[in-house]
Amino acid sequence: MRPRCSTAILPPALLGDSAAVRQIRTILERPAPSPILLLVEEGLEAADVARYVHDCTRGGQAFVRADCGRPDADGLAIELFGVRGRAAATLETLGPGAALLKAGRGTVFLDNLNELPAALQRRLARVLRDGEVCVGGRERTPLEARVIAAAPPSIAADAADGRFRPELLRRFAATPAAIPSLRARAGDVAAIVNRLAADLAAAAGRPVPRFTPAALTMLAALPWTGNVDELRATLQGALARVEDGVIRQEDLLPGVPFEGIVRRLAPAVSLREARRRFEREYIASVLERHGWRMSEAARTLGIERANLYRKTRELGIQRYAPGGRGDS
Repeated sequence: MRPRCSTAILPPALLGDSAAVRQIRTILERPAPSPILLLVEEGLEAADVARYVHDCTRGGQAFVRADCGRPDADGLAIELFGVRGRAAATLETLGPGAALLKAGRGTVFLDNLNELPAALQRRLARVLRDGEVCVGGRERTPLEARVIAAAPPSIAADAADGRFRPELLRRFAATPAAIPSLRARAGDVAAIVNRLAADLAAAAGRPVPRFTPAALTMLAALPWTGNVDELRATLQGALARVEDGVIRQEDLLPGVPFEGIVRRLAPAVSLREARRRFEREYIASVLERHGWRMSEAARTLGIERANLYRKTRELGIQRYAPGGRGDS
């Protein structure tokens, strides 16, 4: 789980030891000069990931962040390029206050790249293509800053449909980096939970809580459509409810994102039905994790084995996979 660049702190979105997250860390920690595009779902904290990449590859240099989604197009043009949209003699001309120059040999992080206006996309594509700029009418000079951008995974479809300039997307084609979602790596959730809980406890001036195995199993089973942000909010609510420093299943249930489960399972069901469906999926996942050994699954769930048998009958949970029967 330790990063190769030991001076940098892994953000929660990159914690864990799954093959997916190990592979993406290898890509991000590589000291390459080429621009890199982070493909991130909502809630994966792109800015923290970009900062980690910067600390690994250009630590000690400037880190300049710009939000491409800001509504003021002229203001964004001045922020990025130091000139208004039509004030430059050429696309590669930058003003002295441009973010691409302020970063020096450091990093420029462009958040929400997919929202960059088309005219500025064209200008950025030209700068990245040439790797050099003209400042104040003087001779061309190499662009020394590395550009890291973040966008949702749908940006490729946007380029194919004409909603994003493909020539700019091509400038990042050598190093696209898709940050894996939490639902794609349930085995990493425990490590992320422990980090988030420690951070929340420190901010509240409280001891770091412990999690029961049943609580961790439940957290790993949830879809987390809002990824790290949603998980943090759930843990923050649970931490406020406990007093003995131990977080159990029942402490988490009031903050479980049942609405997201409802959206995933059906267009409209009652909260009672949503809870029933979640309980069914959750118990089935615990049983599968324990190879349908009822005693072990009951211990993880924190219930008696007889109650687990009753629950499986009530919820209609059956083992369809081939193999032996659960223990008795």
